[in-house]
Amino acid sequence: MKIEVTDSTTLPTWLQGHVSDGHLDLGALAAPEDVSGLKTALSKERGNAAAYSKYGTPDEIDAKFAYLTEKAKGNGKGADDAQAKLDAMKADHDTQNAAKDARYNTLLQRNAGSEFKAELAKAGFIAESIDDIASSAMGRLQFNEDGSPKVMTSDGKPMIGSGADHGATLADLAKELATSKSYAVRDAGKGGGGKPAGSTGGTPDKPTVTRATFDAMSQGERAAHAKSGGAVKD
Repeated sequence: MKIEVTDSTTLPTWLQGHVSDGHLDLGALAAPEDVSGLKTALSKERGNAAAYSKYGTPDEIDAKFAYLTEKAKGNGKGADDAQAKLDAMKADHDTQNAAKDARYNTLLQRNAGSEFKAELAKAGFIAESIDDIASSAMGRLQFNEDGSPKVMTSDGKPMIGSGADHGATLADLAKELATSKSYAVRDAGKGGGGKPAGSTGGTPDKPTVTRATFDAMSQGERAAHAKSGGAVKD
């Protein structure tokens, strides 16, 4: 969709470069990045900063810690009071840090989970199975210092794949799961002449699992297996 723009200078700077021959092509614009999670995290960090402001500026806090630490080295009630204040400040600081780390980890998990579900969909997983598959596999994700996901093998070792430094990506993990959980993956598609690729007799092969495997599936995985026409053998 194109709209006519008579004066590109009236547009935000980032849009002006997309105007050509007096028209702005909306279809060529990239979808805006969802930063709602980052805004929430930033809002909470501002709250943390406000909470610590009662102790003063960072320099004032450092000076107070230094003063109390030195005073606590002495003897008597003054030293005991100084140590008590240090302990209280440390406990408050540890509590705030633990809460901040928990919020940060939750944000990382949510963002990685959303990206992982998209990769599962690309790998051909049936929509009804994606939430269960993603939930069961999230335990295989750790996070690097920069917040990027690090994929592990089922026995807790870094998984080899197509990512940086030969590490596995979320897409690599999705492809691995598509192989091990084929009962939850859509049929690969049709071959020439209406015959499904890799099948015989013009009839698609239906995934078959053992009774033990079926019993170990979640409710969503069982539903996906049934929807794909899968069978169960004893």
